[in-house]
Amino acid sequence: MKLQRLISNQLSMATRRSAMLGTLPQRSYYMQQKQTFYSQDLKVLEPQNPLKEKPGADHTYTFGSLTTDYMLECDYDNKNGGWQPPVIKQIEDFELDPANASLQYSIECFEGAKAYISKEDPDKAIIFRIDKNYERMNSSHRQLGFPQFNVHEMVECTKKLLDIERDWIPNRPLHSMYIRPTSICMENKLGVNNIQKMKTFVVLSPVGPYYPRGFVPVKLFCFSDIVRAWPQGFGDKKVGGNYAPTLKVGRLGNQKHGCDQALWLLHDYVTEVGTMNLFVFWKNEKGEKELITPPLDGTILPGITRASIIELSKELGEFKVSEAPFKIQEVIKAVKEDRLYEIFGTGTAALISPVCQFKFNETVYPVPIEEEFGAGKLAQRMLSKITDLQYGVVKRPDW
Repeated sequence: MKLQRLISNQLSMATRRSAMLGTLPQRSYYMQQKQTFYSQDLKVLEPQNPLKEKPGADHTYTFGSLTTDYMLECDYDNKNGGWQPPVIKQIEDFELDPANASLQYSIECFEGAKAYISKEDPDKAIIFRIDKNYERMNSSHRQLGFPQFNVHEMVECTKKLLDIERDWIPNRPLHSMYIRPTSICMENKLGVNNIQKMKTFVVLSPVGPYYPRGFVPVKLFCFSDIVRAWPQGFGDKKVGGNYAPTLKVGRLGNQKHGCDQALWLLHDYVTEVGTMNLFVFWKNEKGEKELITPPLDGTILPGITRASIIELSKELGEFKVSEAPFKIQEVIKAVKEDRLYEIFGTGTAALISPVCQFKFNETVYPVPIEEEFGAGKLAQRMLSKITDLQYGVVKRPDW
């Protein structure tokens, strides 16, 4: 009987405690260990300084040179309940301790997405597949030991930021709003430890077309002396450590070989080109028309544009589409046997970047393009299909 009374009393206390917690204000709700933040708790703070002057109608936008007035900020503090309520506020500088872990150990990651003004409804902005960007960002978070967030909640918060900055989105052909989410560690001590504090933030940058005068095909230098990434590694994560060490190689290819981008090889297997995914369109050795791109094995980034090209190409049903390993020697053989149709890179910034030649072991190999357009026919078709989706000419609710 005593045991039953004790259990009954504990249950009654637990019920009263639950009822009390249900009446607590929002802040106490967040004092529990939050596994994500919620868009319903988003706060928009009044600006403390004058807003920026918006660009004129004839402004020439260069990539990344301009940011809007506001930013989205989502802080995580393990000792203060986990994720804090998200905030939209005027863009401001961060103050970082010299011992900050992001500065010391490059514990950070980022993403890149775009929003477009609908051609059918100029009052509507379309965000292209940003849920996939945030899924990929969570993958980077796991790699770095950052807490993850709910993708839907992050998308909703980003939509609110874009709503506020709607007038910053250029309503001009091939213009857009570049969206740059970033996560950094906010630990201010030397030494690598479990992460207790971090910050995820989003800034916006209005941009023009990557190629203002149409396609500009690039020249590639095949680089095999340094390995950029390896299978089952973390070359598939969008972390700073995958980018900074490659800059020297890019400069070397330009200075010594007159090339625009490095084509990264791993034991002669093709991986990525610069910061883009690579596609080769050829007639394979079986006599089949094939669009081939390297597989997702940890060496390359799972690009959103890459995935879109694969889906759209499969829907055409005109040729084989493969995610499979292939060596640079196979591409060279296709050039020599006149089986190579075209090569192009894909990414958020340029969307489609045609290749006109590549250099391997001091030999330059030409890649077919249509001189008038600066790209092959498939690259042109894919660009048209993707931009029609991005600007709302073609509807695709699942994207």
